[in-house]
Amino acid sequence: MADGRRTRLPNASAGRRRAGQDGEDRTRAAGSTSKGQRTRRQLVDAARVVFERDGFLRARIADICDVAGVSHGTFYTYFLSKEEIFREVTDSVEVGLLTLRTSAGRSGPADPVERIRAANRHYLETYRDNAKILSVIHEVAAFDPEVRATREERQGVFATSIRRRIQALQQAGLADPAIDPAMAAKALGGMVAFWADNTFRDDAEADLDEAVEQLTLLWVNAIGLRHWRAEDPTAAPVGAAANASADE
Repeated sequence: MADGRRTRLPNASAGRRRAGQDGEDRTRAAGSTSKGQRTRRQLVDAARVVFERDGFLRARIADICDVAGVSHGTFYTYFLSKEEIFREVTDSVEVGLLTLRTSAGRSGPADPVERIRAANRHYLETYRDNAKILSVIHEVAAFDPEVRATREERQGVFATSIRRRIQALQQAGLADPAIDPAMAAKALGGMVAFWADNTFRDDAEADLDEAVEQLTLLWVNAIGLRHWRAEDPTAAPVGAAANASADE
C-alpha cells in the first residue's frame, strides 16, 4: 500500500463545515467547546453502532439518540440529517484506513520492503477492525453520489501516493524501470483492498500474519523490488525473484 509518508486525504465532513451555510455554521459553533466536542463524538460513535447494527436505510435518528443518550434536539444542534452524520462516520473510518501510522519514526522503516509490509499490515488490521461499517459504506456508495465521489477522490489521492513511491524506487534503481507506476499502484493497491474486503466482509477466519507476508511478497515481486538495507543498498532480489536469479 502506501510508503509510510502521511498523505492528506479528502475529508467531506470538514469541507461541509467550512462551507458557511447557516446550518453548518451552527454545527461548527456547537462543537467548539470541550463539552460540545464530547457530545458530537458521542453522536458519531453512536451512529456507527446503529449503522453497523441496522444498516443505513433502516437506521433512525431516534435510535442514534437513544444509543448516545441525548435528545432529538441535541442531535439537530450538531447534524442536519442522518446522511450528514453518516458521512462523518465514513470520513473517520476511511481516512484512518488510508493513512499509514508506524512506530519506526516519522516516515516509517527505511527499508522499502519493510515499508510495504508495514503499510499492508496497517491496511489489513484497520480493515479487519472496521469491516462491519466498511460494508455499510460500500452499500451506501452505490446509491449516494456524494459518498461515492468522496471515496473515489480519496482513493485517487492514495493511489497517487503509491505511484510516487514506486517512481522513487525506480529512480533509485531498486524497482523494475519497465513497470508503469500508475498502473502498478492501482493494481497492487486494489489487490490488497480486494483481499481484505473478501476476507473480512463475511467474518472469515484468516491468518493475518501470513496474509501480510504473502501480499508483501506479491507486491515486492510485482515491481521487481530488490532487497535493500541502509548499510548495504546493493541488492539481491527477494522471494521468487531470488530463486529465479539463483537458477540463472
